[in-house]
Amino acid sequence: MKNLFWLVCLMACVSITNISFAEDTDVLDDIPPPPVINYESGYEGEPEITIKKKDGEFIEEYRVNGQLYMMKVTPDNMPSYYLYKNTSGADWIRYNSLEFAIVPQWVILSF
Repeated sequence: MKNLFWLVCLMACVSITNISFAEDTDVLDDIPPPPVINYESGYEGEPEITIKKKDGEFIEEYRVNGQLYMMKVTPDNMPSYYLYKNTSGADWIRYNSLEFAIVPQWVILSF
């Protein structure tokens, strides 16, 4: 019984020493360089964001095609709020979060 134990131990040691992981690996000769990151987007409907600092508060202006449609105002030591332009008039509507329901208001024809 004792000889069987030592025989199993010897076989385990021999099998462990025969394992080689280096033989199965491939060497990659030609690795292409990483792609160049371009921060300019070709998407035309993407909003342009302008960040201004005025009297200790940050104002982020969101524009599409040069038209200002939303502002995020972050006063110093106060929670931020959003001003969203109403398309039916020149009024600005204030929201305390972005969880408001914006109804799609597409311009079909303008003069």
